[in-house]
Order: sequence, then C-alpha cells, then structure tokens
Amino acid sequence: MKKFIMFCIGIFTVLSAYSAQIVNVEYIHNAIQNKWDISLPYNSELSEPRVAANMKYLLTAVDVANQVVNGAAITDYGNGEYATMVAADTIATNAAVDELITQSGLTFRTTSDATSFSITISATGNFTIGWGDGVVETIERTDTTATTYSHTYDTAKTRYVKLSGMATGYNVNGFVASVKIGTPTNIAGLSGSLGGVFPTLDSGEQPSFYGTFGGTTNLTSSIPADLFDGVKGAPREYMFATLFDNSAITGSIPSNLFSGIQGAPAKGMFESTFRNASGLTGSIPEDLFAGISGKAQDYIFNMTFRGCSGLIGSIPENLFAGITGAPGVAFFFATFRNCSGLTGSIPENLFAGIDGAPQESCFAETFAYCSKLTGKIPENLFAGVKGAPAVQMFHSTFAGNRRMSAPIPENLFAGIDGAPAGSMFAQTFAQSGICGALPEKLFAGVRGTPAPAMFYQTFVDCGVSSIPAGLFAGIQGAPASQMFYRTFHWNYDFNTIPAGLFAGIEGAPASQMFQGTFDTCPNVTSIGAPLFGNISGAAASNMFYGTFSGDSGLTGASAQLADGSYLYENWEFTSDQNTYNGATKLDDYESMPAYWK
Repeated sequence: MKKFIMFCIGIFTVLSAYSAQIVNVEYIHNAIQNKWDISLPYNSELSEPRVAANMKYLLTAVDVANQVVNGAAITDYGNGEYATMVAADTIATNAAVDELITQSGLTFRTTSDATSFSITISATGNFTIGWGDGVVETIERTDTTATTYSHTYDTAKTRYVKLSGMATGYNVNGFVASVKIGTPTNIAGLSGSLGGVFPTLDSGEQPSFYGTFGGTTNLTSSIPADLFDGVKGAPREYMFATLFDNSAITGSIPSNLFSGIQGAPAKGMFESTFRNASGLTGSIPEDLFAGISGKAQDYIFNMTFRGCSGLIGSIPENLFAGITGAPGVAFFFATFRNCSGLTGSIPENLFAGIDGAPQESCFAETFAYCSKLTGKIPENLFAGVKGAPAVQMFHSTFAGNRRMSAPIPENLFAGIDGAPAGSMFAQTFAQSGICGALPEKLFAGVRGTPAPAMFYQTFVDCGVSSIPAGLFAGIQGAPASQMFYRTFHWNYDFNTIPAGLFAGIEGAPASQMFQGTFDTCPNVTSIGAPLFGNISGAAASNMFYGTFSGDSGLTGASAQLADGSYLYENWEFTSDQNTYNGATKLDDYESMPAYWK
C-alpha cells in the first residue's frame, strides 16, 4: 500500500510534464506483456484497442494482471479513488506496471499446446499450486524426498501455474533440486521469486536449484531480476549447477541475480549454470559473482557459459576477482567455450587471484572456439599457476580462436615445473591464429619422461612460422603413446624442422608416438638430422604413420636417428606407415619400402 500511495502522488505530480504522452489501451496491454509476460484479453466491450485509456482502465488492468500472477484477486485498484476518468499517460502506465503488479511466489506460463504440467519438490513445508484452470492443490510436506506433483488439463491452451508457500527444510543432497520443472518442455514463461518460496532458512540452510529449469527448450521469457530474492549467505555445493542448462531462456543476465550469495566458493556451484542457453543476450555482468570470495574449489565454473553464443562484449576483467588460491579440478573447464559473440581481448588479470599448482583440466577449453576474441594472449594470464603439470591442464584452452594474434608469450607457462602429464597441452592452440614463431622456452619447465598424448595436436593448423630446436628440450626418456600425435599437423608457414627437436626421446617405440606429427606441412623443405633420439626396439603400431605425409616440398635425405641410420632401415612393418606419403623429392625416396611412402 505504501508503494501504491507513493505511486499515486507521483502520477499527479507528473501528469503535466511535457515528457509524458497520453496512452491508448493497446499501450497498457503491451506494457504488461513486456514486463510480466502476461497476455491479457481486451475488454469484450472494447471495439478499438487504440482508443485513449483512462486511469480506471489502467488500474483495472493492473488488478487483472495481479490476479493472473497470483492465482487470486489480491488488489482492487480499479474501484478505488484513483480510478478516475483522467487520461492515463506513459509515466503513470509504466509506474503502475512496475510498482503495482506484484506477486508472492512463482508463476509459470505454459506453452499453448500443453495438456499437462508438473512440478517436483524436495523440501519440507506447506505449498499451494494453482494449476491455472481453477484447480488449486494444497501440499503439506514433512520430508525432503523428491516428489512430483502433476496436473492434466481438459484442453490445451496457455495457462498460468502459480506456486506459493514457504519451504522449511531441504534435501542434504545438492544434486536433488529443491524445486524442478517436471515437464520442462511445457513451460514458456517465468516470473516471480523462486527464493521467496525456497529461501535461505534462518539456520543458514540453503536450497538447491540444481537443474531447476534444465532442458526448458520452450522457456523463452527473460530471467527475473528478483528470481533469488530471499536466497542469501554462504552457498552450498552445486547450488546453481545446470540451472538453465539447455534452456531457451532469453534476454540479458541480471547483474544482481546472485547478489544475495556472500562467502567462500562451493564445489561446482556454477557448473553448467547457463550452458547452451544461446538465447541469452547482452554482456556478462562484471559483478555477477561479486559476493563470492575465497579459496577456489573443484568444478566451480565448469562450463558456466558454454555455448552462450548470444552473449556479446568483452569478458569482464574482475568477473572472478574474489577467487583465490590454487585452481581446482576442471575449475575453468569450457567456461566460455563456443561463446562466439564475445569480443575484445582476454583480460590480463582475469585469473589474478589464482596462485598454486594446476589440477586436472583446470583451464581445459576455457576460451575454445570464442571465435570473435581478438588480441594476443596476455603474458601474465597464468602467472600464478605454479607447480607440476596436471592431466589435460591446458587441453584446447585457446582452440579455434582464429582472430587472436601471434606471438605466444614466452612466459605464458613459466610457472609450470615438473614431469609431463597426460594430454597436458593437447590441442592447446589448435585451429587458432595465435602461434607464429614459437618461443623456445614456452615449455621450459616441463622436464622428464614423456606422458601419453602430452602434445597431442598442440599446434594443429595455427600458423606456426618457425619451430625452435629446444622447444621440447626438457623431455627426456622412453616414448609414450601419441606423445606427439599430429603436433604440427596442417601448418603451412614454416619450412624447416630443426635437428634434435626430439633428441631426448630414447627407448622402445610406443604406439602412434609420432603419428602425423608434421602431416600436411607442405612448405617444409628440410628435416634436420638427427631429428630423433636413440629410439630402438620392437616396432609399435602406427609409430611413424603419416609423420611427414603430404610434405611434398621435402628435399635431401629422410629423417635419421642419432646413429645416422634412416627410420625405414630399422623397422619392418606388416602394414603401411605412409610416413613420407607425397614427399617424392627426397634423395632416398626410391630406396624406401612401399609401406613407408
């Protein structure tokens, strides 16, 4: 009522303002539709919706809208003292729509073809569901077992389902949502406060919104700014994980969406929150996670914005400003992957608070296929990442970013120090425009025995213009499977393979160890000798399959071992290797066995 009185004072204060314009009936209905996603029918006695509207019509429309969103008549402004025949203007209309239409609880608009709707609840408390056809279901829950409440309609048409009440306890399993749409393809609109029905309890116990709107492929309304009003304090694990995963939700992300959450990060709390929500538009709010402050945990931002191709603008530099400490497992895995609308350069201080040893997949696919990102990789982007390599730590981190530019900073991985890990740099720069002349000390801290797929397709199709002889100088020991699988495949700009590039590799061959390493590098004219270390022992499958295939410009002798012998002189195979397929200009090409060429 206080808002209403203030509103009325405002109406009569501004009626004479030159900025206001008289509105028609159609304007009022459109304003309600745009703000609340409610399509109110016109008065049956109205012949023309473009006739001027008065204050009585405006306030009566507000009453009807309140009845729709709340499931019952809660206001009667249309019969009050301000329901006059004075013409309604734009200021009065917009104020009424914003201030006088309110709701307690949550309203779901069904699709026009929905013949049923269901809601799953896993919380204690008393709840009411108005199914939108006059049927109201009262629910008293004394346990937190996930239970689905369903309703079937006589005919298919748009309905407004109202969920109200108050939760008093939550399931301890974070993967069990406190509330979830049971028929995700039957919801088209959303309004109101989820946190009003499932709030943070006085004890601090938190609800879980794990997958609440996941798979809602017809939910095309925007995210209500007050969706989590009533949710506050320290988060729980996986609290907002998969919230809008594969949803058709539209509009921008409200900057205050998670503003009530304050405290240390929780495991997986924003995992896949907006994954594949390609209908989201606008920029990522810089203060979206502003309340989160403390030591990093596993999976926090795992795939958070993956596939949000409609988001635009730059990545905010302070987006993760409160996150500190060592990165967790899959910490930033695919966080922005396929966000093809993001532009600008990667902020140098984006991970400024991160300080410690890498964990498995911590930066895997983080910026992969953000095809409009530009500029160079900031030299200090991973400055705080220090310690032994981890499995897949930089797998596909910058893959597919064609518009980013060379060169790669020499100190990009300066803090990495230790023995190789499996797939640690697999596809890191694949299909990007980042490489140019590779820095000799790029992997200087990586020292020790090769690991499987450690440089799997690392520089595939990314514009390498030169390879330094000491690039892998720290790699010493027995071969591992796929260790240099297609590492430099599809690079057209360099012409020399330096001698001793793999000098530290010695021991028995491993399967696919050099498969396709320099495949389709057509401008390579010479192979530095000796290229390989002391590799000896029984042949392994596809160990040199396609290593120099398609390198038609090669001249001179074929690749040699440390003892001066050629590869094909040391191993017999039962199947084709095609090591030099197309490299017909080699001096010893005619001497090679057929299965090597």
